Amino acid sequence: MSKAGESVFSRLTDHKAYTGAHKLRFDDDGKGRGIAGRKNVVDYKGHTNTETVETTAVEKTAKPVVAPGLGKQKFGTQASKAASIVLFRNGDKHHSGEKLIIKDIKTIDQLCDKASNIVKLVTGPVRKIYKQDMKLIKSLDDIEDGGRYLCCGGEAPASVEKLPPSFLA
Repeated sequence: MSKAGESVFSRLTDHKAYTGAHKLRFDDDGKGRGIAGRKNVVDYKGHTNTETVETTAVEKTAKPVVAPGLGKQKFGTQASKAASIVLFRNGDKHHSGEKLIIKDIKTIDQLCDKASNIVKLVTGPVRKIYKQDMKLIKSLDDIEDGGRYLCCGGEAPASVEKLPPSFLA
């Protein structure tokens, strides 16, 4: 034992022996400051240009790890459901139809380009797409999942006798 019989415990708990950042963990009386001694917690009293700043421990409530409603809220970009349609050639009554899944198509022009690659019209690329009631599709909002559509080039839709029976069904 050194220093006139002091125990190791009494030397380690003597606040006067701490140096550097550790000595800030104790006040002048030797009492621990708690969280204020370990973190820079500053409580400004609303005064400006003061010489001293009082520091006190501020209790913070911990945020929950899992936010309420998790699993019920939708996060990120929500993709719309893909629509599946059947495309038919204009004037080819023996055509059984080609299935197309509309997923990444954003405009009617993109739909016509994709339909041109799938249906392969004799008259050229697909320029117009018609519903079963022969109404022209003008936007993707007019497309229905599971619908049947007639693809035409620059020509008008063929007569009913020349259309595929599965398109009219």
